[in-house]
Amino acid sequence: MKRSFYIWFTILSFGAARPGFSADRSFPFTVAGLGDCEKITKDGTVPPSPHFWDPKAKQVRLHGGRNEVVAAQLILTARGRDVAGVDVQTGDLRGPVLIPADPNIQLFQEMYVYAAHAEYENASTVLPQNKWYPEILAPFRDPYHIDHKPVGAPFDIKTKNGPNQGVWIDVYIPKDARPGRYSGPIRITVNGKLQYTASLELTVHDFTIPDETHVDGYGEFYGLAYEFHRALYAQAGVDKWWEIAKRYHQMAHQHRFVVMERRGIGPDERNWSDYDQTYGMILDGTLFTKEQGYVGPGASTGVNFWRAPFGQQFDGRVPNFTGEQLGKYTETSGVFWDHMTAHHWDGKRCFAYILDESGQMTAVKVANMRKLQAALDVGAGKGHINLIWTSHTNPATLASDPGTDLRGLVRWWAPNGLACDPGFLAPRVKLGETVWFYHHGHPAVGVHAINANGVELRTWGTIDWRYKLSGSFWWAMDLTDRKDPMTVPVYSRKDSRFGNGVLFYSGATLPDLGIPAIDGPISSLRMKAYRRGLQDYEYCWLLAQKGNGAVADALIRKLIPVALADAAQEQGESGAAAEKAERTGTVIPKSAGPAKAPWQTDPNSWYQMREELAGAMESRK
Repeated sequence: MKRSFYIWFTILSFGAARPGFSADRSFPFTVAGLGDCEKITKDGTVPPSPHFWDPKAKQVRLHGGRNEVVAAQLILTARGRDVAGVDVQTGDLRGPVLIPADPNIQLFQEMYVYAAHAEYENASTVLPQNKWYPEILAPFRDPYHIDHKPVGAPFDIKTKNGPNQGVWIDVYIPKDARPGRYSGPIRITVNGKLQYTASLELTVHDFTIPDETHVDGYGEFYGLAYEFHRALYAQAGVDKWWEIAKRYHQMAHQHRFVVMERRGIGPDERNWSDYDQTYGMILDGTLFTKEQGYVGPGASTGVNFWRAPFGQQFDGRVPNFTGEQLGKYTETSGVFWDHMTAHHWDGKRCFAYILDESGQMTAVKVANMRKLQAALDVGAGKGHINLIWTSHTNPATLASDPGTDLRGLVRWWAPNGLACDPGFLAPRVKLGETVWFYHHGHPAVGVHAINANGVELRTWGTIDWRYKLSGSFWWAMDLTDRKDPMTVPVYSRKDSRFGNGVLFYSGATLPDLGIPAIDGPISSLRMKAYRRGLQDYEYCWLLAQKGNGAVADALIRKLIPVALADAAQEQGESGAAAEKAERTGTVIPKSAGPAKAPWQTDPNSWYQMREELAGAMESRK
């Protein structure tokens, strides 16, 4: 019998308890609720969060559609001393039908990371460095152990670095939930003794978020997470690797994005048996089933795009490909596409990541790119495997010269945020091409650092809707510091974009934080923010399907009047300096930065937007 992927805490049958009840008059901490886009440091002031928390009624309030994951936080603030043995428990949600807490509610202890050397190159506005920020989400119970042993709870509130301790709450709304209001209890205990009660109130809207994604999220896996688990594919073998790796793929799918291992980190065309045994389950959706312990959006639904098994061999250059090299690319693309076709996976959009940030584009480089794409087309057929183009260069600046114009060559665009010119690229989407962007910072896209406003990564999905682009791209999601992966979560200690290269944490390294290891991935607050933006896109897509896309457009434009390459022209001197630095490869002058976000940064504005989107959908019934 398969174990549920989501059984992460104890389910209790609660009797009625008055919200706010405290069994101890010397209550050791205060309790407040927050939304999913607020980020409070260990010593920060906890603000009101009126969209999520009613302090008088002691209610955490959530709303969402069926097949959506909604989230909130509880912040426990100690009254001047450490508090040991704290636990938070939730019960079933009762309303028009029963929504069982198991497996639909997950609780996590928010683990804090000290953000040193985190000024984001003085190029973007971030929250202060040298503070403790909530980032790593330790599940209360081990989802993979047969006994679901305690991991993140009970926990101690330690006040050395500040009195706050966050608890993250994820609620998956099942597809068979009837619309209406639901309520369930929250109990907080200290050393097993009841200290506080509250309630979790959920409004289920009468619409369903689709299992299929309509905006792409994609990230590369370098295998460091698997190394910590001692489960590298090449060394441990396919079965041990996949037992761990499949859980990372499931977590990505639950958050509505796709991850893919770099060449050599997982199977490829050199071992089709291993490939089909593992990646076949991602492509056909069988990895995302109850039998595999999966609960969440996208059940039984395969991914809609995929990376072809080519190595990303060339950084900062485009070589003069030899006939032998091109012939090998043709051969491999043909073998790969024949295999995809034989397994009925040929409906997936596929890309080849061979070149990365090829530097200043010249006519010679573009000519060599044409040869490479032609080789792929000869093998797989035109349009089946598209060469992805990543760059710091705005492609519109290349279009005036026929020798460097990339139109007609590139079919999968992925410039960084500042180089992503929507006026040039949105028409490419209408032609059936794919347009992604990757990180940059202000004023183009939300900052992906740990010490960033909680709204920042939510912007990625909504920017895609704002400009009708295809998705977003993470160059690395598990490339953390080898020596101190939980305390220095960045691919290089020299990089002041604190968190760059990391979105997942390895459960094998949880003992570094003083709690037990688990045989699978650990999520993060930034991953939750990224998910929220991808779900926002689906709200907009649903509203457009109902014939009211103009409402979605207006609401998103109100929050994000401008972004991407458009934003540099709106930012005055700071934006112009950033654009020039990007184009020339120079360092942005400190006197010119940091640039500011051109979108609304108050989380309450974003909460209001989502409420209005939901209201518009229900009004169209």
